[in-house]
Amino acid sequence: MSKLGQVVESVEKYNQFVLNEVKRARSDQKFGRDLLGRWNDIKAKIPTTRAPTGLPLPRLALPEIDEPGEIARFLLGEGMPGEFPFLNGAYREMYLEPVREVESFEKNGETKKSKTDKKIPQAEEPTRLFSGLMLAEDTNERFHFLTAHQRTHRLSTAFDGPTLYGIDSDADGVFGKIGEGGVAIDTVEDMVRLYDGFEVGSPTFSASMTISGPAPIIMAMYIAAAKRRFGASVVPKLRGTIQADIFKEVQAQNETIFPIEPSLRFLTDMVEYTTREMPRWYPISISGYHIGEAGSTPVQQAAYTLSNGFAYAEMFAARGIPVDQFGPRLSFFLDCGLDVEYIALARVSRRIWAIGMREVFGAGPKGQLYKLHTQTSGRSLIAAEFKNNLTRTAAELI
Repeated sequence: MSKLGQVVESVEKYNQFVLNEVKRARSDQKFGRDLLGRWNDIKAKIPTTRAPTGLPLPRLALPEIDEPGEIARFLLGEGMPGEFPFLNGAYREMYLEPVREVESFEKNGETKKSKTDKKIPQAEEPTRLFSGLMLAEDTNERFHFLTAHQRTHRLSTAFDGPTLYGIDSDADGVFGKIGEGGVAIDTVEDMVRLYDGFEVGSPTFSASMTISGPAPIIMAMYIAAAKRRFGASVVPKLRGTIQADIFKEVQAQNETIFPIEPSLRFLTDMVEYTTREMPRWYPISISGYHIGEAGSTPVQQAAYTLSNGFAYAEMFAARGIPVDQFGPRLSFFLDCGLDVEYIALARVSRRIWAIGMREVFGAGPKGQLYKLHTQTSGRSLIAAEFKNNLTRTAAELI
């Protein structure tokens, strides 16, 4: 990880740049006036929506500041949503489906229809329930049940223990573990049955596969199954994610098959293929969740996850994969527990990642985005206090 030190230096350098600009905003009157004018323009252009009670609300809440130095600190140190360094969000809108704006309300609080109502196209649902049980046919039935009333089909696949360790279901000593906690997948035929009835090449379909040790093999099975059903032309249309994070397996989850160096070469082979042939696929989900569940603090989780991510970036770049090809196809998975530092975990991680990818790896805007999924903690829950677990999880969601 020869570039990790450069990442640290680039973050420190950027922090100093922000401080210098704050001082400049306070000492240079013209620069300060320009910043204040820009800030007022930004606030004036924020659209409004209405609460169910009819109360008008801005779609974006900004800090109540009017001092040039603080404006410089916010715009450069944090950034607007969707703007470098992405502390306040990787995307401008943040939510996939914007709130529908309406002109007025009836006295009973119901929406009053109007010719001026804005019709916003339906976006895909962000919901995705982790599922997998018994054999491929059983999980396929579950998938169809879960997506029966959804516009988009987003499947998250859980594999059983033998599959996670790359062990066939007919191996000695694994009979009692087949289909336990996930689906058993041994062959391409199993993969065909697993997603039978779904148009895997459709823009409204995506598959997530939570597996790391044998991820390249499972990925090859998925591609082969898709080609068997729909032909070779389906490959560039495939959408989804495979976890494939070898570092976190060594650090936390311990579901490894091969030694670390061959595993990383195997992973890089898969990333090289998918970035070239499958532009809609995320070939790795860099996971801090398991590190958090293994006992790390939020700060340690951020450190491990970012270090792993930059190590992967260095490895892929060394293979010759252009950063603006692999950068936008990296995603992250974080834990969220009850410690107060979790409030800042995603925000700080986005900022450090953006600075490092831009300054050290030369990534463009899309390659600077820290795209993340987060889940509430299981480690924070206590079986003997199961009623309190609802409150714990609710607090973590907030």
